[in-house]
Amino acid sequence: MKFDISKEHFLEALADISNIVARKTTKPILSHALLQAGADNSLLLKGTDTEVTLQILLHELNVQDAGAITVPAAKLLDVVRHLPAQATIYCSLEKEQLLVKAAGSVFRIATLPAEDFPALAEADMDRRIESDSRALHDIMQKVRFSMASEDVRYYLNGMYLNIVEDGNAIHAVSTDGHRLSCARSALATPAPAGTNLIVPKKGVSELIKLLGRVSQPVVLNLGERQLSLTLGGYRLTSQLIDGTFPNYEQVLPQLQETPVLISRQTFLESLQRAKVLLLDRHDGIRLTFGEASLQLAARNLENETADETLEIINPQNLQLEVALNINYLIDAISTINGDNVQLHIADGNSPCLITSSEDEGVRYVIMPMRL
Repeated sequence: MKFDISKEHFLEALADISNIVARKTTKPILSHALLQAGADNSLLLKGTDTEVTLQILLHELNVQDAGAITVPAAKLLDVVRHLPAQATIYCSLEKEQLLVKAAGSVFRIATLPAEDFPALAEADMDRRIESDSRALHDIMQKVRFSMASEDVRYYLNGMYLNIVEDGNAIHAVSTDGHRLSCARSALATPAPAGTNLIVPKKGVSELIKLLGRVSQPVVLNLGERQLSLTLGGYRLTSQLIDGTFPNYEQVLPQLQETPVLISRQTFLESLQRAKVLLLDRHDGIRLTFGEASLQLAARNLENETADETLEIINPQNLQLEVALNINYLIDAISTINGDNVQLHIADGNSPCLITSSEDEGVRYVIMPMRL
């Protein structure tokens, strides 16, 4: 194997592949990237952790000898990153080492055989979801923060994509059991009604990254337990979580006719000030609603306090008190769009539903807590 390629072209692809490969693994091959140079002046890079696989096909290079080998992804990335800008990188396979030369620098990197690299089992992709890349990116981005992490309820450790409205819209949903996020986007091309899937957390991150780079129609191809997305020379494949996601529609409170209206930025800044004293991720803040004001009260274990009063834009006959996790509030208020947020709260023991008239497809639910 022998080829030469520009640093910038190689670096971008290696950075994307390195995000995929396993960092801590008992199988060394999973920390490697597959490099496959073709006689048609192409270079295929592949990385996997067995759950998520990324393939990148490059054409802007010169191949002298075709061949394939695997190289430690992080190590090769660091080598290429520290080479001079605009350098041409010459790579060749010599005595089971990858020889990397550029601008007077020479590196010899240990390799493993390409035959040892895990083969991707191709599923039968019998369904598809067509969407605008930007719309799909936005709804996934708006709910990603409330995915669970390493929860024993494994079906919560990802994002639920659900086709609704007879195939004409898609919901992106996530929950960690204490809060729930749901965002809706219309589909220009109807998808099969009843289609739903749970994408694992790492697959979600890589999907969001790829979708955010383009603005064009995209197709998610679906198998029984696999999803794939192809964009240009990139092909991302993710295994799906095999489980039943909770019925989120039952958790979403009813919209109130006259929810409490608060300036989004003012509310967010007030929460961030109170957060100075509330350093634990489980800390709560007490919200006391009056006719024309919302009082925020925070207290930490050192008995330090923060109190602030905000104006309710639409004064109403309301007297109630509720305690909510301050971090969950900040996540929701900072993510939703609009000048104002709408708070739908029936009483101090009921969930708080957060919406915005300028971001109608987005709903956030936060369960109350005791202080």
